[in-house]
Amino acid sequence: MNDKELEALIKELGLSITIPPQAKEAYHIVTAPPQGFPSIDIIRPNDSSKFYLISMGILIHPNHKAAINEMKKEDKKKFFQELTEDLLKMGVDFAFLPPGTETPEVIQVLRLVFMDSLTPNEFLNVYYTVRNAGMLVIAKINYKFGNVQGESKGSLRYV
Repeated sequence: MNDKELEALIKELGLSITIPPQAKEAYHIVTAPPQGFPSIDIIRPNDSSKFYLISMGILIHPNHKAAINEMKKEDKKKFFQELTEDLLKMGVDFAFLPPGTETPEVIQVLRLVFMDSLTPNEFLNVYYTVRNAGMLVIAKINYKFGNVQGESKGSLRYV
């Protein structure tokens, strides 16, 4: 599958495609359903890359971050340990950013998919696995700390 075929597939699904102005990669699009959320980035880092990174970034809302910081240390550790286990079970790569901080500002969920002989079904399986893993992060945070009206910040979204 090449970039044009990928975009045709995304448009056929009724998803919007935008190019982030800050993008420095050879190929970087942000996809979203008509309501605008959730947004998923599809990235090919450079022209010689033979894969796409399918990624969803979840920006932790300041109210949620404050609530996490108020948790007892063992409760906070348990919350992030359970979240880590859930994401591992879903088979996605993820990062708590910035690394080494007690409370992340962003949780990045992603998977790699190779372009060579990529079928629409294989792409969709990976795409929706990343989307569902990102929605799981959002749901767990909202269930634990309450729902905050989501605001956009670039291609990331507050939860």
